Amino acid sequence: MTHPAFDKMKYYGDSVIGEKGQIVIPAELRKKFGIETGDRFLVMAGEKMGAWGLMLVKADVLSRIVEDVFGGRLEEVLARSRAEETRPSEALQE
Repeated sequence: MTHPAFDKMKYYGDSVIGEKGQIVIPAELRKKFGIETGDRFLVMAGEKMGAWGLMLVKADVLSRIVEDVFGGRLEEVLARSRAEETRPSEALQE
């Protein structure tokens, strides 16, 4: 029995990290998603479930999602988030 998140996933092959830390994305996957030389990706990972993998997200796609969901460019949303984290809480100001 598999998790529903894995039901729609397809195996495209495997890659080996090169000497310079580079990874090759299989040609079939690059073609399917229009990945071209020079495309920028964000590399994300979380440790909550252990160090089992990484996630690559095309930067332009994530930027469009952020604009739709948060109403601003990625850089603006991150700046607002950082400002909120560093702002003293109202309880401490009283």
